[in-house]
Amino acid sequence: MKRLFDGFSDQLNRAGYLARKGQIVDASIIPVPVQRNTREDNATVKQGDVPEDWGSNKRQQKSTDARWTKKNGKSYYGYKNHLQIDNESKLIRNYDTTDASVHDSQVFDELLG
Repeated sequence: MKRLFDGFSDQLNRAGYLARKGQIVDASIIPVPVQRNTREDNATVKQGDVPEDWGSNKRQQKSTDARWTKKNGKSYYGYKNHLQIDNESKLIRNYDTTDASVHDSQVFDELLG
């Protein structure tokens, strides 16, 4: 996906769509269904493993990389899309996807680099 995105960005640059008028950096929370796991299952997932008793169907339906975050006092479970957007053209210049617990400032340098 990154290779395709970079190729598209190269084409935009060659066509004259260069980032010149400042950049917007923002993140959007992408919620996923809350997991109904036992405490033991949650502990296993937090260690980066998958519980042994989860069959292949259950593994496909669980989002083991998602995490919790709070925004404006409300809790969300899922991921974040971090975007760098050109202020004038509104084209997305760079992106990163993380679990929801990652603070926006932790990907700032990567987005602008």
